[in-house]
Amino acid sequence: MTYIPLPRALPTDCGVDPAGVVDFLQAVADAGLELHSFLLYRQGAVVVEAYWQPYSAHRMHVQHSATKSWTATAIGLLIDDGRLSLDAKVVGFFPELCPQPISANLAAMTVQDLLTMRTGHTRGISGGDWRNLQTSWVEAFLNEPVDEPPGQSFIYSSASSFMLSAIVTQVTGQTMHELLQQRVLDHLGLDHLEWDLAPGGYNSGGNGLSCTSEGSLKFGVLHLNHGQWQGRQLLSPQWVAEATRNQVQDVWMGEFDGKQYLPRDKNKANEAQREGYGYQWWMTEHGGYYASGVFGQHCMVLPDQDTVIVFTSGLRLGEKRLHAALWQHLFPALGRTAVDGQNHQAQLDALLDGLRLPTLQGLKTSPASTAMQGRFAVEPNEDGVQEIAFDFHADHCDFTLVDHRGTHHLRAGFQQPLETVTSLTGNYLHHQYQPDHTPVIAQARWSAEGALLMDWRFVETAFGDHVTCRVQDGRLRFDRGVNTNAGALQRPTLTGTRIQL
Repeated sequence: MTYIPLPRALPTDCGVDPAGVVDFLQAVADAGLELHSFLLYRQGAVVVEAYWQPYSAHRMHVQHSATKSWTATAIGLLIDDGRLSLDAKVVGFFPELCPQPISANLAAMTVQDLLTMRTGHTRGISGGDWRNLQTSWVEAFLNEPVDEPPGQSFIYSSASSFMLSAIVTQVTGQTMHELLQQRVLDHLGLDHLEWDLAPGGYNSGGNGLSCTSEGSLKFGVLHLNHGQWQGRQLLSPQWVAEATRNQVQDVWMGEFDGKQYLPRDKNKANEAQREGYGYQWWMTEHGGYYASGVFGQHCMVLPDQDTVIVFTSGLRLGEKRLHAALWQHLFPALGRTAVDGQNHQAQLDALLDGLRLPTLQGLKTSPASTAMQGRFAVEPNEDGVQEIAFDFHADHCDFTLVDHRGTHHLRAGFQQPLETVTSLTGNYLHHQYQPDHTPVIAQARWSAEGALLMDWRFVETAFGDHVTCRVQDGRLRFDRGVNTNAGALQRPTLTGTRIQL
């Protein structure tokens, strides 16, 4: 795949007031929101490109449930080809995996019900619930009770999106990624892109896509342009129009417990109704629609403003201030005549040059390193950690952890953050994602009291871990937390004793 960048321009060249962008970025900073990237495209060009160091333009970033909108695109290709219909019955694609007898509600479920999240289930399955499931996800879906007639009540579920992916493979003999690569992605000039596989060789569908921020932006621009890319019609305009219009009027997000979405509790007055849902796209204010992933991964298309906006982030669940700042400061700047545009552009340039996530503060050396140097046997714990080791050098610490998955290493810099590739276990803090190897940028400092502090930034994900290690009377205490997660943000303290050589 050959990377081809989108055109770039100044905001004022495309009718964007840079003052509004400055106000938006300042509001994000004032709120303490952890953004990793922000791209603004209008009238044919990228007019703002922001990356908070250590995130950067050519790094992939996990998109989480923003993946679902890409899944819908694969379905759209098959419908355009006449190889699939919206009213096709789900059970017809997997007769050998269906429970016996097949319930009337399951038998009635269609492809369109999957697309609109109206499957008749009374719980929605999160990707974090199935990510470690090694048996057939198709069979698990088909055995999930369908308590209500399909096509009526909305229940958000990554399992529904996975089934769309599985159907694509059943129809074509290709993974969804392979189909999209051949028909769409090769034409977009994307940078790196990867997609996780579920048991059976199906792409995960509801999540698991990693791409650069510009890759996400190009996907949005393709839809902004009604499926056309540089004179080639990759998607039919009819499909784009249907997929991105409001198909479900009554959309309420039920309570999320980290693994599943529960049905709407009509007795909870504070449960807000959403703008609506299309075919794996969320509706939004001002006639727009967007692909949305947990922890703040968004690709928002605003057709009336000829605009696409992309974010990657590490936000907490339920965070609403990013969109509030967007509508208050950024949206009014679209199509607004700039006053003193040159001065505001200079302010914007200075802001963009200085964007970085907070770095770890503390001492670069400590006499406490002598007591921490070496290996520690860890007492039995639910994380399966058996041993932790530290090897201190003038400018870095080599950290080693042994657990049920094997031996894992990373290097944390005292003078500056250092990048390595690690296999370190972290699924319990990372929404059950567990790649075999992933880049990590790690920094170390000492507290005045002799505690070793480390920040581990997993730079192709939303996640950053915060680690504190102390040794007192020869016993190690190890604490690990994370910036955001669908479950607990902190693991139980690990304790260990020195291994005498």
